[in-house]
Amino acid sequence: MAKKFHRDVWVGTVLLIFCIAVFFTAVQIPGQASYLPITLSLLMGLCSVFIILKGLRLTKEQDGDFHYSMTIKSSKYAFLFMFFIFIYFLGFRYITYWIATPIFMLLSMKYLKLKSWKVNIVITVLYTLICYVVFVIILHLPIYKVGILGQLFRYI
Repeated sequence: MAKKFHRDVWVGTVLLIFCIAVFFTAVQIPGQASYLPITLSLLMGLCSVFIILKGLRLTKEQDGDFHYSMTIKSSKYAFLFMFFIFIYFLGFRYITYWIATPIFMLLSMKYLKLKSWKVNIVITVLYTLICYVVFVIILHLPIYKVGILGQLFRYI
């Protein structure tokens, strides 16, 4: 009889395989540009190992008695949020990061039922300003080149 593993074992394994693929791709990047992707893939791989270990512990504790009531109908909010992320991607790609991100943040925080609109707006404005200062003014990244309206946010 095949042993059943907890869902976290499978999720962690898929994530670990993904991290290994990212790591080997990042190693081929020349120079210092590879440091960040290598570091992130190693950290994600470490998190994946912890997920696998947790899944193995749960497998042992539950002795193969898993009840996953996850159906498409019960997951409609997760799929809806994935659709929101896809719309954000399109907005990022075709409008610009500086417009799509605040809209996405405001709508997603509303969708996730953040209680205070004031807190929502403060978080969104601060995040957008900090990103603008760090990426455009300090690091001189040409984010304005993405999207039709990107030229409106050109600083350099």
